[in-house]
Amino acid sequence: MSMRLLKRGTSVLVLGAGSIGSRHARNLHAAGADVSLADPSPGRAKSVRHARTVPFDLDHLEGYDGVVVASPTSAHLEQALAALDTGAKVLIEKPIHLTLDGTEALLSATDRVMVGFNLRFHPPVQRIVELAHSGRAGRITSVRAWFGSYLPDWRPTVDYRESYSARSELGGGVLLDAIHELDLLVWLLGGSFSVLGAEVARLGDLEIDVEDTVKTLLRHDSGVLAEVSLDYLSRRYRRGIEIIGTDATLRLDWAREVIEVEKDGEAEVEPAIDSLACSYERQTECFLAWLREDAAPPVDAQEAIASLRLADQIRAAAGRP
Repeated sequence: MSMRLLKRGTSVLVLGAGSIGSRHARNLHAAGADVSLADPSPGRAKSVRHARTVPFDLDHLEGYDGVVVASPTSAHLEQALAALDTGAKVLIEKPIHLTLDGTEALLSATDRVMVGFNLRFHPPVQRIVELAHSGRAGRITSVRAWFGSYLPDWRPTVDYRESYSARSELGGGVLLDAIHELDLLVWLLGGSFSVLGAEVARLGDLEIDVEDTVKTLLRHDSGVLAEVSLDYLSRRYRRGIEIIGTDATLRLDWAREVIEVEKDGEAEVEPAIDSLACSYERQTECFLAWLREDAAPPVDAQEAIASLRLADQIRAAAGRP
């Protein structure tokens, strides 16, 4: 692990002992933080190595430099506000809430909120955005972003039907699970979007009560068209973004592990083989640097609200609550 080690003493509380909470605890410990962990299930909390188990009590979260909210989406806002009330800086896993309702409460403390869009730290994603922002494609005319992965394969040791992804009361569904793609559009283009058309549906045979498929066509306020496709049904992991401009086409294809720049009938190809694990490690580095006031996070509450607003717009266009 390449993370720069801290002097022991920076104290962080992780709320949630699921897969992402366990990852946060592991990375924070490796980076030198003093890590505590709380979960409504004491047994699950005790199963996580690299962290001291403490009682789960939202009325008593004081005493930490930072708090990581890594619980199911439905609990993010309540737990984040409770943590902010202690004066701590807070890393909230994406998305910050189920809908925009109530998120304005975070804006008064946006300088103490970091949102865990780890793909902002993934080198291939950073590279494709850098190419676009540097003008390599020329004026951007359209963007296509896609994600697909078979939900039962995500956590082979866990019954997918019990995961938060499969359950509406926990904030599941592929629209919020794959909100990274919406955040990428916000990062790439800024500004705001209108929804030209959308479908948010359960089309497959999975035993879930949330959508497994999202298809939407968006128009950015600059005129750029954006197409987004998300699903829980693809039997092979697929993810990527294609940026079409007046000078070239840029493409990041995760399945093929390449970044391509197509121009004048030729393609320049760069490898995109970095492990996704490094994005979480780099996110941890940023979080701890932010606790030391060495660096500002790339996604604060205001930035995170932009992608959640877009998710709300897509649901509304599809006639979904």
